[in-house]
Amino acid sequence: MGINSLVSNVSTTQTVKGFKLEFLAAFGNPDATRAAKQKITTLTQSSTCADYITKFRTLAMELDWNNAALRGQFAHGLHWEVSRQIAMRKHHPWTLLELQNAALVINNALCEEHASHLPKDNKPSKQSNPARGTSTSQQATSSKKLSNNPNNVLEEERNRCRTAGTCIKCGKMGHKFAECRTGWKGTPIEDGAKKESAKIGTESGPTLGKD
Repeated sequence: MGINSLVSNVSTTQTVKGFKLEFLAAFGNPDATRAAKQKITTLTQSSTCADYITKFRTLAMELDWNNAALRGQFAHGLHWEVSRQIAMRKHHPWTLLELQNAALVINNALCEEHASHLPKDNKPSKQSNPARGTSTSQQATSSKKLSNNPNNVLEEERNRCRTAGTCIKCGKMGHKFAECRTGWKGTPIEDGAKKESAKIGTESGPTLGKD
């Protein structure tokens, strides 16, 4: 009788544990589900799209939402620039996976575009506040000197050259700035202007003397 009672107790204990495991497997943890629902409804893309997708998928695993609900919530938390680009597409993604892939591609393209517009050298120009005693002619001469740094070209000019596919240095096509062997496009014009000015001064000198 004692053995049967012991076996019965062990069997009952195992049944309770099994029931608990089966219950959690079927219905999940109510507290975890409630917490995941609260987090996913407030989740937004605060950094990269890949990081947002990872966090969203982790929370979605705790929920029993259908594809439409998950897709709508994911779109709601996207960065506004990414959402605008997706809305402008002719073919809208119909599944959560398609939406996530499209958002990832668009986000990467936007990051590359923003990075291309950032100045490569953020150091302030020393010529912005020239020291006292520097003559106007010296300032003008030093401001005309061009170096091999493309940042001396205005940002608008650099963007125009990138769009046209021309070299920032010489303005010609077929090569990039680092491969340019022609020279700065502003240098020959300035030299020519100096020679022309010197020539005019030489020819006009004797005429004024005779008068």
